[in-house]
Amino acid sequence: MCLNVIRAVRAVLAEDPYRSRFTFREYGWESEEGKRAQQVFCFGPDRHGFVVLGTDGRALKCRPSHFYGAPEIRGDLDAVLAR
Repeated sequence: MCLNVIRAVRAVLAEDPYRSRFTFREYGWESEEGKRAQQVFCFGPDRHGFVVLGTDGRALKCRPSHFYGAPEIRGDLDAVLAR
């Protein structure tokens, strides 16, 4: 993820109601987890993005690349909480 996206995710997750409902993990794109994620999720040609996983490991929301910020992240998290 782009540094600006990482900052936005961390800032949003510090807010209520998100802080107690989500856990944030960042994987480098060359790490084993990052390589696996590139094959599984909707990251596209940039090979990176933002994914909200359910407790079963299924992707509930996925955004490719890094052309989004706090408003879009809040929207994704709100959509997941509304389920």
